[in-house]
Amino acid sequence: MLALVSRILPHFDFRIEVGTASDIGLVRGTNEDRLLHCPEHALFGVADGMGGHPGGEVAAEVALATVRAEISRPRAVATVNDYVQGPSLDARREVLALMRRVGVAANEAVLGARHGGPARDNMGTTLDVVLFAHSRAFFAHIGDSRAYLIRPTVTVQLTQDHVLHDTRRAPASATSPRRPAHNPLVNAIGLGAAVTVDTVFVDLSRGDRILLCSDGVHGAIESEAMLSRLCAKGTADEVAEGLIKHARERGGHDNATAIVVEICERFVKRGGDAGPSASDLTALSASPLLAGLPPPAVLGALAAGVEVELGPGERLPREVASDLVAYVILEGQVELRDGRRVGASGLVFPESLVGVRRKGELPVVRTATRMIRIRKDDFAEVCDHDRVLASALYRRLATFLASD
Repeated sequence: MLALVSRILPHFDFRIEVGTASDIGLVRGTNEDRLLHCPEHALFGVADGMGGHPGGEVAAEVALATVRAEISRPRAVATVNDYVQGPSLDARREVLALMRRVGVAANEAVLGARHGGPARDNMGTTLDVVLFAHSRAFFAHIGDSRAYLIRPTVTVQLTQDHVLHDTRRAPASATSPRRPAHNPLVNAIGLGAAVTVDTVFVDLSRGDRILLCSDGVHGAIESEAMLSRLCAKGTADEVAEGLIKHARERGGHDNATAIVVEICERFVKRGGDAGPSASDLTALSASPLLAGLPPPAVLGALAAGVEVELGPGERLPREVASDLVAYVILEGQVELRDGRRVGASGLVFPESLVGVRRKGELPVVRTATRMIRIRKDDFAEVCDHDRVLASALYRRLATFLASD
C-alpha cells in the first residue's frame, strides 16, 4: 500500500507532504499493522496488532478508530484551538493531557471489544500517534512501535520501547526478529486495565521529517545512521516505500508499516510558543554545556534535544530510547544523589554525552521541572555534522567534567 498527499493541515503553520506504506512481509500470513491517515484533524498514527489473526488487526483498527473519534470530539477540538490561539505553557500541557486521554480511551475500547469470540481473547496492539498544531508535533506512544524526528543534522528517536529487556546491545539482524519471545511487551493497548501513555512534543522547522513505524520497520534497521540515510533523500512516499523495501531485504520477518510526514514551507507566522522562549534561551545560554556560544550555535546544539517535563518525586532516568542521556534544566529543581539541588541552566548526567555511566541513586525531581533531554548518539551526530560546534561543545563538556 502506497499513498502520497501534499496539503495544508488545519491549525498547522507548515505545508506538509505525507507518504505511507505497509507490507505483510515474507513470513506472516496476514498483515496486523494498521495506519491512521486523518489530515482533517492533523492526525496520523500506526498500530501494530498482536494476538493472532483476526484479533491483532481488530485491536489495531479499534485503537486507531478510537483515537480518531476522541480527537474529533468538541472538547478535544477546543483544547487544540486554545493552544493554537494562545500557545502558553499551560495550553501545551492541556494538549499533552489530551494525548494521554486518547491513549487511555483506545485501551478501554480494545478491552471492551474482546467479547467477539475466542480469537479476540488476547488481542492487543501498540499505538503511536502524532497531532500537528501551531508549529509543533505532539505524540502519544504505547508499546514498541516508534516515532522519530529526522532533521538534516540528526535523527532523534522520540519514543522508548516498552519491552522487558534492554535491546541496546542486541541490534537487529537478518535472522533475528525485533520482538523475540523472551522480550515481551510490558505496556500495550489491551494488556490490562492500566496503560502508560508516554507523551512528547517537538518544535518543527522546514526540512524536518516525522517517521512513525512499526517494529517490522525499525527492527530491520541496523543503526540510526542507516535510518538517517534511508530517510535523507526522496519524497515522503519514496522514503516510506524505501523503508518497507529495506525491511523485506532484511528478511521481512514481520509486518512493516511506515508513515513519513515531511515539513515543507511555512505559510503562517504566529507569535507565541514557536521555538525556545526568551527565558528558556537565557537558561540554556547559561548552561555549562552552552555558555558563551552565540544563539545560532545554541539552537544548532539543540537539534539533538527534546523538551520533557517531570513531576515532583519522579526519578530522572539515565537511559531513554536505548541510550544514555543528559539534561539541561529549563525550570524547576532536581536533587542530585549527593543532596545538591540544581535549577535552571543546570546540567545533569553530562558524562552520558561521552558514553560514561555513573552508578548510584537516580536524581529526584523536587518541583515540576522542564528539561532539554539529549541522547548520547544524537549529540554525537550533531557534532559529526558541525566540527566547529563539536569542538566548542566538547571543550565546555571537558571543563565541566573536570571541575565536577
